[in-house]
Amino acid sequence: MTTIPNILSDNSYQIEAEEAEKKLRQKEPLVLHESERVLLAYKSAGDPRDKSYLTSHRILIKDGKGIGHKRKNFESIPYSAIQAFSVETAGGGWDNDTELRIYTRSNNSVYVEFGKKSVDIFAVKQFLNRKCLSDKATQGTQDAIISDLSSVPNASSVAEWLSSDAKQITPADMEDKLKNQYPVLMPDETVELAYKTWRDYTVLTSRRILIIDVKGWSGKRIDFLSIPWENVCGYAIETAGSWDSDSEMRIFTDCHGIQEISQDFRKSKVNLWAIQTCLDNHVLGRDESILQEVDQKEGHIDPSASWLERGKNRPLDAVEMDRVFKSSPPILQSSEVVEMAFKGRRDIFLFTTKRCLKIDTKGWSGKKVEYSTLPWKSVVAFAAETAGQTLDNDSEIRLWTEMKFKGVGDDKEPYMAMWDLDFNKDLVDIIAVKQYISKRCLHAHDALQDLVPLHPNISNTSDSEKGFDKFMSKMGDDQRAIDPTELNAILHTEIPVLLDNENIVLAFKVGRDATLFTNLRVMIMDVQGWSGKKVEYKSIPYKSIRGFSAESAGSWDRDSEIKLYTRNLWDLQKLSLDFRKGKVDIVMLQKFLSSILLGTKEDAARYFETSGSFGSLEPKAPDMDSFTSWLTSNSVEIDADIVSHQLHSDPSILLDDERVERAYKCGRDMFVYTTLRLLRVDVQGLSGNKVQYKSIPMKWVHSFEVETAGHLDNDAEVYIQTSIPGMQRVQQDILVKAGDVMQMHMYLTNKLLFPPN
Repeated sequence: MTTIPNILSDNSYQIEAEEAEKKLRQKEPLVLHESERVLLAYKSAGDPRDKSYLTSHRILIKDGKGIGHKRKNFESIPYSAIQAFSVETAGGGWDNDTELRIYTRSNNSVYVEFGKKSVDIFAVKQFLNRKCLSDKATQGTQDAIISDLSSVPNASSVAEWLSSDAKQITPADMEDKLKNQYPVLMPDETVELAYKTWRDYTVLTSRRILIIDVKGWSGKRIDFLSIPWENVCGYAIETAGSWDSDSEMRIFTDCHGIQEISQDFRKSKVNLWAIQTCLDNHVLGRDESILQEVDQKEGHIDPSASWLERGKNRPLDAVEMDRVFKSSPPILQSSEVVEMAFKGRRDIFLFTTKRCLKIDTKGWSGKKVEYSTLPWKSVVAFAAETAGQTLDNDSEIRLWTEMKFKGVGDDKEPYMAMWDLDFNKDLVDIIAVKQYISKRCLHAHDALQDLVPLHPNISNTSDSEKGFDKFMSKMGDDQRAIDPTELNAILHTEIPVLLDNENIVLAFKVGRDATLFTNLRVMIMDVQGWSGKKVEYKSIPYKSIRGFSAESAGSWDRDSEIKLYTRNLWDLQKLSLDFRKGKVDIVMLQKFLSSILLGTKEDAARYFETSGSFGSLEPKAPDMDSFTSWLTSNSVEIDADIVSHQLHSDPSILLDDERVERAYKCGRDMFVYTTLRLLRVDVQGLSGNKVQYKSIPMKWVHSFEVETAGHLDNDAEVYIQTSIPGMQRVQQDILVKAGDVMQMHMYLTNKLLFPPN
């Protein structure tokens, strides 16, 4: 229905899906896949060039730009890329639009506005329910959710229901309203807990967290935000204190823009342990078996500590802590086991089979207590730091997560992005704690645990530095390769920081520090202080690395570089490792990372068997000048087979079974799309000797846009959206006369929405 208010506000109205699909296939034959169907379609009343399609596989948004019909933008969001979504009803009076908002894994939001009389916004909500909410039941043991605050008065009207004070709502009552009055829930979805604050609601269901935000004086504009349980990274509940009347729940997600959900509760009006149980059931996942060799300190008596040492954690009886926190209060799951327990001044840390649990006692009375949960699956990296000499008498454990930090600039603080725990060095074996955390955090990469890698020789022993070169190398901080054999033995025996089924594959040394690549992780050993007794062992599991780049040395600089991009948002978002020029085969190191992060177990095994035979020591810039003039700044498509041959030989970047599918040259640089990744080849400097090879695994590419050229510009664009912090949006230009951007649209459609089995 096209009305004057709709046209003025640029709202969309529904059109016939089958006819819309027919026209789209006629006008843009390379947009839809042959197996794809348009199920819902909408057209903008303000600009009829703009359309939104909800297909069988994605949300497709067509945006007409500029004058005429030549320049068009097509944005594709596969349903698998959606982390959260909301629908908002129209308000009263002149407020005649409803809204759909999509939050994607690529950290961008998409809005579509509809005319309230022309689109059933709850039908859109139900459609997305079916596409975006997991059909899988929560893994692991489900504990019963018991609440002693189950009765509430029945509301006589919607206005009364939306305006009372904060209280707990009967799940059955809330479920009835969300299936009948506001058809938001799926037919088989149940409400487990529901809470009301003024006019707003927080609802925990069997499939999601549902935030209901009532807006405006009339209360007719209501936003229903859905966050599937799979996007929750951690959570905390806090009891009320002596002087404050509020308790609190905080839920942390990996959704950009809604990384924290906070809800205050009126004292004695909610059962906090019911909330804890519900969160545990949906977030902690499968049951984990207890590590039998862990010393639980059963029967251990807390030795207390001096006033100066009281803030540092000391060991507790883990068996006793397991008993206490399964009953008073009932924080732990029935299937969960406490494996290690520690106490500082008043705070307690529990390491269980499923999580790290921080129990933070606040206020002088100690009645206000915060229980924070960090599931092991949310740990991105971890480090153990030994104590130093004399006055430096504490050791330390750090856990990096994928949750949010607070503040900006100099006011930034880690908050939930990094947990920092201090330990009494005389009472806690910090290496034993590190071993325990290693076992808990590295188990998810067990596909490589039974591989026993050979130790490749990647040093160039024939290249002896002299004179000025030697002086510059000693002044620099870049690394050189070392034989991992002896170091491997030391780190399994004298300093047992490696797991039994773990071996060092590559090792590099700079000064007193070392960087190790094992079959399970990257480990950085940082020796601190004049005595060298304070050592930090920092571990980044391969499962936490989402992208990487390798950069060769140039003519004037003496180091090559590896960059690792992780899921952490604090200080490990991008980790840079410099290596000494001529002492490290940076291409071989890149290929090792490719085999571990992109390939299969067989690719890794093949690397271990053939390491040391990958060709030249220093990578060379690909000679692409024969294809087109390097002066152009726009991309032109080039022969994928030729590029594939080059990148399998010199330099040997690609894995043996990896194949180039499309390739574009942009000046001296290239965009290369392979069976496993998007590879950006960036040639730098006047000489072109310095080359960066940046790898973006296709499994972290979630959505994309293509934009055709207009009347006045001669290039089209491709935008790749990823979930890799630091490179979430990658732009590629394509010269309109040298490549069809819609061919790229079809390629990415096939790649992301219809991958081969």
